[in-house]
Amino acid sequence: MVHLEMTSASNTLTINDLPNEILIYIFSMIDFESLLAVAKVCTRWQQLCLTPCVWDNTRLIVCMKNYMRISENIVPFVATYLKNVKLQYFKLYSQVRASLISYCPNLTHLEISISQVDSCIFDDLVHWPNLKFLSFRNSLIVQNPENSNGNFVYHLPFERLKYLETLILSNFALTHNSLYSMLQCPNLISINMEKMKNIPADFLESLLRTKQATLRALHIYGDTLNDDIMRYISTCRMLQVLHIMTCKTLFDSSLLHLYRLKNLQSLKLRHGYFSTTALLAYFSNNTFHHLTYLSLSRCLHVTMQVARAIKTSAPNLKELSFYLCPFIIAPDFNRSELEQMFDIQLLLD
Repeated sequence: MVHLEMTSASNTLTINDLPNEILIYIFSMIDFESLLAVAKVCTRWQQLCLTPCVWDNTRLIVCMKNYMRISENIVPFVATYLKNVKLQYFKLYSQVRASLISYCPNLTHLEISISQVDSCIFDDLVHWPNLKFLSFRNSLIVQNPENSNGNFVYHLPFERLKYLETLILSNFALTHNSLYSMLQCPNLISINMEKMKNIPADFLESLLRTKQATLRALHIYGDTLNDDIMRYISTCRMLQVLHIMTCKTLFDSSLLHLYRLKNLQSLKLRHGYFSTTALLAYFSNNTFHHLTYLSLSRCLHVTMQVARAIKTSAPNLKELSFYLCPFIIAPDFNRSELEQMFDIQLLLD
């Protein structure tokens, strides 16, 4: 509770003396369950809690421990304003499905994290056409009983999600048509598919051509990448985040394409076979003013010389990973030298 004293000793100012605008701002900063409690204080506070902008950043987190109580508390007069829902450590999507569909038509953010949910979630997405953020991070989608043949792939109704800006997928297969319908999301600027393998190269080329002028973040597994696709990536000049989980199919020439990306803030080139010469050329001939995170984990030909080039070319680096790079287990490796060189968060093993 806020308590403010005025300069006059005879008067005090309580939180209820604050104007509506300030109270609305305060209420917009608290969590979902606290907001429900605040709405019960008085009629004025209840009315202010129903101001739509209060709910812009308020997230309902549903987990196994609270889903029964949350299901009962999601009443129409509150849930209509709810825009952000996260299912976390969850296994019983069917138990909250009806409540979400019935009472929460205005969702813009749906996050399913470290959960196991029914594949019917894909069908349900059509009930939230205003979604801007959709995540299945580290989650498992289980088959419905009628789809138990072991060959199930999933369809996301991208053609209905016209406002989608951020998409985070996990390690499950999408239908060919579903992948291509992703091209119908005109506002999609952040795409995370780094746990999806065997993404068709022709789809990636189409996606990158479509998003040349707008793409800001791309996380990808990388097993189907080649020089042509890397050239398309290099045309995405607005790209700030590029994470490639495996670079096994890429060659030194791929690094040449990355020279064009001048706005990178976060770069991951994991499990690559780039030569020491190519790495030195890449980091010696460029200045990465915006780069704050770099991972060359499992890259075979990183050396101390490459590390020194990185130190010079990326002056604002805050995190650096050489995890499982062979040079750090060499007999002549000087760990203390590297740690002193980079006075930042450093991941070696």
